[in-house]
Amino acid sequence: MPLVAELSRRGHHITYFVTENYRAQVEAAGAVFQPYAAVGADYFDARGLHGGVPLKVALNLIMTTEQILPELLATARAAHPDYILFDGMCPWGYFVARILRVPAVASLALMPPISPPLRAMLSSPLLRTFMPALLRDFGKGLEANRRSRALGKKHNVLPLGPTSLLNAPGDLAISYTSSYFQPFASTLPDTVQLVGWTLSEASANVPFPLPPMPERRLIYVSLGTLNNDNAPFFSMCLEAFAGAAAFVIMSTENRISPDAFGKLPENISIHGWVPQTEVLKRAALFVTHGGLTSVHDGLYCGVPLLLVPQQEEQTFNALRVVELGAGLMLKKAQVNATAIRTTAAQLLTDTRFKSEAHRIGDSFRSAGGVTRAAAEIEALLRQQR
Repeated sequence: MPLVAELSRRGHHITYFVTENYRAQVEAAGAVFQPYAAVGADYFDARGLHGGVPLKVALNLIMTTEQILPELLATARAAHPDYILFDGMCPWGYFVARILRVPAVASLALMPPISPPLRAMLSSPLLRTFMPALLRDFGKGLEANRRSRALGKKHNVLPLGPTSLLNAPGDLAISYTSSYFQPFASTLPDTVQLVGWTLSEASANVPFPLPPMPERRLIYVSLGTLNNDNAPFFSMCLEAFAGAAAFVIMSTENRISPDAFGKLPENISIHGWVPQTEVLKRAALFVTHGGLTSVHDGLYCGVPLLLVPQQEEQTFNALRVVELGAGLMLKKAQVNATAIRTTAAQLLTDTRFKSEAHRIGDSFRSAGGVTRAAAEIEALLRQQR
């Protein structure tokens, strides 16, 4: 959304295809909202899709592409776009751009694909993280590949492989991280531009009861907006932080009612929604699932991370944070109230974690953000012309 807002400010007329629940954000960014006819807000939940089953996700994405591509092509042909800007997990955007032969710009919500040396692939825990997930649904990956090849042959364009269906390439790919945080950044192709992170300010003016005592350190707990149905985890955090000197804000999103936890300790508040960036600007510690947006938000604000990944993609992100010294990770089997309390105390006490979080945050800011991303898009358009 910050990139769309920047492009709109520069005079780009953007029609944004997305689900109905994002209408207000799209229009606030200056774009024209266009709802999908056949993709609902519960797309991932209804199909049981998440980062732990990437090849199942890939198969569903290419099947959806088959379904909605004719309508999108008709709409795009009528609009005569100068370029197609698409999320890396929307392969239909890739196919529309390639079929119409207009510049394709990929916006990557995940880490961009890397091509490290074989020795690194075999030895790095970052890379070994994904192997179980890729083997788990190998047959679905083969079927996704078959359907993509058939679609490419039908329209005379290059197809996408099973993993690139989750991170579709473009003539230009915008990645919202930095070369310092991106593992094996030197292996990325020149088409991938690491522009750093930009905080979303969409909720900056939304009233929210932040604790009035600035002298108390603030701990923020969230499992993100998708794979967050984990009431036992929130109960463990309640037990871990009850009566602590810090004030704790917990976000359960839409899966669990805050009322489910009964009477709360005076130093803990639980909410169904939290303006994450505003809270992180005050936080001393972020207990997070390790989703890339949350990781970037926290590190941008210089906040150390206590990472509790719920799936492989989040484990990959968490391992990188730990590798750079900006946080600590608890595996699922290690998570209990004592471990949360002890690890949090270590992160709050040892100032090196905060220093490293600031170092990464500085790398995000110095990479150029959405201003650079928009400039890269405009440079591509000039080159194409």
